[in-house]
Amino acid sequence: MATKPFIDPNAPRGGRQVEIYGPNGEVQNAQFYRREGEEKSELDRLLDQGYSRTKPGESPVQDNQAVSMSVEQAKVLLPYLTKLDPVRGEKLIQAYIEGYNETGKAEFALANMRAIPEYSEMFQGIKRADGSLRMNEATYLSNKEAVIIHLNEAGLGGYAATKIDALFPTLLEGNVNPGEFKSRLDAVRKGLTNLDATLRESVGNQYQLYFEQELGEPVTVNDEVLLAIAIDPEVTSDILTERLKVANIGARFVLATGDELTADQASMFMSAKRTPEQTSQLFETAAARALTASRLSRRFKRGGEYTAVQLAQAEVTKDFETQQELSRISAQAASESAVELGARKTREGAVTGLTEA
Repeated sequence: MATKPFIDPNAPRGGRQVEIYGPNGEVQNAQFYRREGEEKSELDRLLDQGYSRTKPGESPVQDNQAVSMSVEQAKVLLPYLTKLDPVRGEKLIQAYIEGYNETGKAEFALANMRAIPEYSEMFQGIKRADGSLRMNEATYLSNKEAVIIHLNEAGLGGYAATKIDALFPTLLEGNVNPGEFKSRLDAVRKGLTNLDATLRESVGNQYQLYFEQELGEPVTVNDEVLLAIAIDPEVTSDILTERLKVANIGARFVLATGDELTADQASMFMSAKRTPEQTSQLFETAAARALTASRLSRRFKRGGEYTAVQLAQAEVTKDFETQQELSRISAQAASESAVELGARKTREGAVTGLTEA
């Protein structure tokens, strides 16, 4: 009885070759898998022509030997398949059984299981670009379960239930193991814990504004949401809390100036590597300077209006042109003050000869 072939998407170019024996004892290799566009594999065609997979002199019962595996036996071998996804797991079990019963070989049973659509759905991200596996199926599901446990421990059970299938493949692609994932969660939770109530509320408002602008829909931003949006496997451990830091900086700017930052502006200030206290001081100073510079610019008819974000950026980026213009305004203000002081002292008879530079 000829073995029923199937296409294995993981097979190397040319597919698997098996040894077969001709009617006169000649030996050759044949393609086991059916190539795309073929009704039968090369192996099946040669078997139809009288070739055999049994070596000359051996009992032909080997070729027609009944091989059978039950569902119960398969579940003993693969107990993890139905744990997290029972429906797809049952289909994978059945595909494994069919592959084994057709060939009597575990490697072909696995290949058959990995070829059905449910496998790609259940094990998203397990394959690299070249088709090789990042890990075996047992490790994949074990790591996925560990991530779910870490999310539950962080109070993100609802997020885990709805997002794990989308989240976990991105963790694999970013080479983030469950231990690293837990470290990221803990770091973000610590960052949230260290925020005072006012600042935490402002952080939430920053994200809420972002979601409304980017998604066009209102989102209630609580601690669970802040944790969830901080889970980003594409960032490195060095910038793990980048999104939280961006919101933190935006919140500090609101507190210092009453105005808001864009995400790009907040990211720019974050790159300056200043402490939160230094950042707050920067914003407070910039706000005060902006008011004074704008008032003096109008007074001297220089035509300039300055904002806190503009002057804070000029400080961080060392914007020479802006700083030079501020210096001119300061010099003009100082000169005017000197003239006024000279005029007053002249009237009092104490000082004479002061003129505007």
